[in-house]
Amino acid sequence: MEDGPETGGELQFPHANIVAARAVTGALESSVGPLSHDTLIAGGSSDGEREPGEPPARVDTISSDGATILEELPIEHPMGPIIRRLVAPERPGTTDVVGELVPDGIGTTVVLLGALLEEGERLIKLGVHPTTIEEGYSAALEQVEHTIQSLSRPLESFAEPTAAAEMVASSAMTGNDIGNARAAWAAGAVEAARQVGMPNEETFAIRQLRSGSIAESRLVSGTVLDRNEVCNERMPYRVEDANVLVLSGFKRGKANDGKTGGLQDPDFQQDGERLIVDSPDDIDAFDDVFVSRREQVVAGLVEAGVDVVVTRVGINDAYQELLAEHGIMGIRGVNRLKLTQLARATGATPVVDPTDVTPADLGFAGLVEQQVIDKRQGRRKRRRMMVFDECPDPESVTFLLHGVHGQLGEQAATEVRKAVAAVATANGETVGPSGVVPGGGATELEIASSLRAAALDADGREQLAFEAFADATEQFVSTLARNAGMDPLTTLTNLREATTNATNGTTPGLVFPAGKIDDVLEAGLLDPTAIRLRCYQHAVDVALLVLRVDDAIDATFTDEPTEPGDAIYDEHAEHHQEYLDERDDTIWHQ
Repeated sequence: MEDGPETGGELQFPHANIVAARAVTGALESSVGPLSHDTLIAGGSSDGEREPGEPPARVDTISSDGATILEELPIEHPMGPIIRRLVAPERPGTTDVVGELVPDGIGTTVVLLGALLEEGERLIKLGVHPTTIEEGYSAALEQVEHTIQSLSRPLESFAEPTAAAEMVASSAMTGNDIGNARAAWAAGAVEAARQVGMPNEETFAIRQLRSGSIAESRLVSGTVLDRNEVCNERMPYRVEDANVLVLSGFKRGKANDGKTGGLQDPDFQQDGERLIVDSPDDIDAFDDVFVSRREQVVAGLVEAGVDVVVTRVGINDAYQELLAEHGIMGIRGVNRLKLTQLARATGATPVVDPTDVTPADLGFAGLVEQQVIDKRQGRRKRRRMMVFDECPDPESVTFLLHGVHGQLGEQAATEVRKAVAAVATANGETVGPSGVVPGGGATELEIASSLRAAALDADGREQLAFEAFADATEQFVSTLARNAGMDPLTTLTNLREATTNATNGTTPGLVFPAGKIDDVLEAGLLDPTAIRLRCYQHAVDVALLVLRVDDAIDATFTDEPTEPGDAIYDEHAEHHQEYLDERDDTIWHQ
């Protein structure tokens, strides 16, 4: 390949891909650090249904979360999807769970990637072959992993492990401190991680409420059904020390076997069966059968000690009356995900057949209560929700966010989920080592120092790659300073000096929001070891991939020439035209 980045005015490989990757990096730089800024991504038209003649709604995204920004960026260059796929795990496109499976460290990874490619491009201009850079970066990564492992400490090694875990949660919640609630949310995140480990959609739920203030947000040791209420006004609205029965849904096509998935009368007309009625007495006889069955079912619930019944489908009026007479609370129409969360929170075993309920199937909640929440749009009545709280050792918990909605609510949900995941990662609840490393750029300075020391033992031009990797690592520290409004060059110089002169037991770094150089461990700036390792590993993997690419092939063969404006690389459009003009019959025409 050519030593220079340009030939005849056209970008050559790998320079063209480096430029594209660095453009993505520029969009995410402001999302790094505790004083990161929101990014506005101007979206296109909404895909939702519109009335005839109604203009399409514009959908914009405002976020400081690196994963969200990377996902929403309208990237047309081929390197964009590659970076997105390799850096961030695929996000579930069909789920409506806000913030579900949000990966942390994406912004850091992309910024490190951009710095590595920038340094790599500089070496290429100096005549260093990309293969040499790849080998040097791979060797340098081994040194980085060794340094991070040496800096890692388990949470149990701190004088107050719970306080250290809260520091991890707080560090994970970058961007705007919504309602100054970061400290309170961090405490809830630590408790959630203690209860359920690494969160998923079944074990950790977030409910957003417009009503109340952000300060009222809290972790519920159980679950919240924010779209359900007590189905009959004669039933109790509050039950303490409640035994909870969960009736799940039935399988399609089998509603006539009596296992209704709720408290309803079986449908004997299912599957083409016919009932022959010769007189009104026959109708009364069938009614008597249903009445007897209802009384038998409810008597079985009373005998089992049921206080609250929650169903996937319905509870008909007759069953409601019987439940109310026995002081049993009924809640119906709960979707599958929330029903699963409730079962895991209370320890209940979902039951399909209401005639086969035993005490062993029941779960327990210290308090079940109906609460009045948001006002319904265009209605006088306010919306209600059911809170199942004080569950002993729940396998699913819920974070109740008050005073947020819309994009602000989604951003808050994302930050809370990241905090819980960060604490679980530090506790070793995921693939990778447990423990934490210093934040505030302190780890990066140690990595840069170790790389420069290791460069002295590297072979030949690999030394340049080690030095370039160290410079790229320090660029990340400069980004932290820049996002905080500090002078990057002065800050980096002062940090180097502080690190060199540091006494035993102190770890200098950038402490925010004060914006000063101090001991980051004392200030509580801690990052999970596994996440920091993953950032460097993914950044190097993608950097090596970009450096290896030295050509692009149009996989679409057509008799129509590609216009220069329609091609990613104009030079390839010209080659395509030459091929069409000069070819004879080829394999493509046989």
